[in-house]
Formats: sequence, C-alpha cells, structure tokens
Amino acid sequence: MFEDLKKNLEQERRILVDLRSIQASIEYSLSDEQFYSSAIDSLLKQLKLLNKAIPELLKEGSPINKFSDNNSQKEEKSKIIKLSYVSPSTKEKRYVTINEADKKEFLEKLKLSEGMIKGIKNAKKEESVASIQKPLFYAQISNKYFRRLSEKLVPQIGSMATDLKKANIRFLAPTYISMIIMSMFLAIIASALIFFALMIINPNNWIYFWVIVLLPSVTAMIFYTYPASEAKSVDKQINQEIPFATIHMAAIASSDIEPTKIFRIIAMSKEYIAIGKEARKIISQVEVYGYDLVTSLKNVASRTSNKQLSELLSGLATNISTGGSLKSYLEKKAENFLLDYKLERQNYSNLAETFMDVYISILIAAPLVLMMMFIVMNVAGLGLGGISITALLFISIAAVVVINIIFLIVLNFKQPHV
Repeated sequence: MFEDLKKNLEQERRILVDLRSIQASIEYSLSDEQFYSSAIDSLLKQLKLLNKAIPELLKEGSPINKFSDNNSQKEEKSKIIKLSYVSPSTKEKRYVTINEADKKEFLEKLKLSEGMIKGIKNAKKEESVASIQKPLFYAQISNKYFRRLSEKLVPQIGSMATDLKKANIRFLAPTYISMIIMSMFLAIIASALIFFALMIINPNNWIYFWVIVLLPSVTAMIFYTYPASEAKSVDKQINQEIPFATIHMAAIASSDIEPTKIFRIIAMSKEYIAIGKEARKIISQVEVYGYDLVTSLKNVASRTSNKQLSELLSGLATNISTGGSLKSYLEKKAENFLLDYKLERQNYSNLAETFMDVYISILIAAPLVLMMMFIVMNVAGLGLGGISITALLFISIAAVVVINIIFLIVLNFKQPHV
C-alpha cells in the first residue's frame, strides 16, 4: 500500500513539473494557445484522478480494515487497480494506482498529455538547435591568419565597433576587421592577376597599374562603411515600428504584468523585427547574464542606433526604479511617437507633391517644347554647334531616361517604410 502511494505521489510530482514546463513554454510562445490549454487540462485531470485514489489506498492500509468483514474488504479492494505504462519521452516504466471506474478516462488523458509533452520538448529542441548559428567559414579563416593584427587595430577604429553593435551584426569587431584584411588580401591577388593578364595581352597596358590599388581600396571602403549604413537602416526601421510597439507595450502594461514579460512578448512578436532584436538583447542580459531589468534597459539604450528607442528605454529604466506607472508613461510616449509618425508621413506627402510638380515641368513639358523646337530647326535646316538634329534628339532622350532614373532613386530613398 505504502509503495503504491509513493508511486502515485511521484507521478503527481512529475505532472507538476510538466505543468511548469508548459507554463514556461506559454510565456515564450504566443501561438498554439489551444494546444497548450489541452495539455494543461489533461494533466490536471490526471492529477485529480490520482488524488481521488489516495483515500482508497489509505483505507486499504488502515489497521481498522483488519477487523472488518472479509466481504467488505474485498469490495473495497475491488475499487482500486494498478496500471503500468512506458513514458514515450523518457522510455521509463511507471506504475500508478487509481480507481477502476476511472481507468478508461485516465488512460485517455495520459496518452493525450504524454504525446503533447513529447511534441513540446521536440519543438523546444529544434528551436534551440535552429537558434545556434555556426560561425562562417570565411570568418574562421580570416581569424586564423589575421586575428592578432585585427585586435591591435580595434582601438583605432572604435566607431566601427560601435556601429557593428548598433546594426545588430553578429560579428565581433576583431573578427570583422580580420574579414576586411582578408578581403583586401584577396582583392590584391585578384587585381594583380587582372593587371598581369592585361600586360600579357598588350605591354602598353601598364598604365592600368592603378587597378592593383583601386580594387583593394574599394573593397576596404565597402566593408568599412557597411556597419554604419546598416545601423542607419536599422534606425529607420525602428522609427517605423516604435509607435505601434509602444502602443502594444502600453496595452500589456495595463494588465499589471511583470515588466520583463513585456519585452519577452515584444521579442517573440513577428510584427516588430528591429525592435524585437533590441528586446531580445534585454531578455538575454536579464536571463543569461543575470543583470537586473533596469541595468539591462540602460545598457541596451546606450547601444541602440535609434534615438527615440534609447529615450524610451532610459525612461522605462527610470520609471521602474522610481516606482512610476508604466502604463501612463508608455501611453504618453506612444502619443508622441504616433504624432511624429503622422508628421513624417505628412512631410513625405508634401515632398511627393513637390517632386510631382518638378517632374511634370522637366520631364513632360520640357521634352514637348524641345520636340517642337527640333521640328522647326529640322525644317529650317538649322543645327546647334555643329550637332545634327538627330544627335540632339538622341541626347535629349538619353537625358530624359537618366533624369527619370534619378527621380526614382531619390523617391525610393526618401520614401518611409510601411
């Protein structure tokens, strides 16, 4: 009896552990709520059925039962039965004792919960494996040959190291510098081969020796400016997301939830790509490095590429440390961010109207006037500086095409992200 009771209690302990595991999964996932709810219900039902069998086990082991009628004792014993099963997750054989009337329901709930828990564990395992990113082979090779040199150069180009963090580029500064040096080395080899090939074709091509200098220089410039360019891109993307992310955070804060969970929800959301990365930095510092939330907020605020997000996180850190209302603070910031967002859209609309007027004047009205002028000049047999009317016509067409391309590039550059 006592052994059976012990095994039932062990099974209840396992159920509580599984419930905690599912609860942790819910905190990190905003999807499949029905799936998690079904798993919790099945585990709670098993817990209830196991608890229901405990009084019968205690009666069975009670000394009073020794003086009871044999028929009565048999009747009591017939109410509880022993079950054995193999857990699909651990492959361990387990034993439980329950009421005979509850056998069918217990087995159904057991099968359901074991399958779900196994699926949750497999999903967690796949997610953790997918989240581990192996270092690039190119980065490994670069570090192997140029790591010592790049570590000496890091203090001299500290701004690039800062841009790497702001741009969320996953390379450390020494590794990235090693990749720049490696790329320059390969560019020198490639440019030297090109120069020698030109010399073989014609010895007079020695004037192209500048290729050996130009190609490595352009390569180094591209690598050097890329982090700053990417940081600006992240800054623009955060500007588009921050009004709506702040509204979302204010709505979550209104439920008086623990502040860390606000950033966990934002981090897991697929709607805020850029801000989600910053939120994951905060969660990582809290849960991995052991910083408190206020310190984590200040650290991320000092390294983010966006000024508005930096102010928001710094204000949240101050608000949490002083015990202020997160809901009120986030609602006010959301109003300000949303107003800035509307003003930006209004400015873009005004700019687009100006561009439209210029486009109509230069690329619609002006070519028509030129065409009329060319027709008159052609009839009169006139030219312009010795250039024929046909050549002037082709030059005009080429100019219209180039100006159109310039207009498209400028509009695309000025257009805010949706």
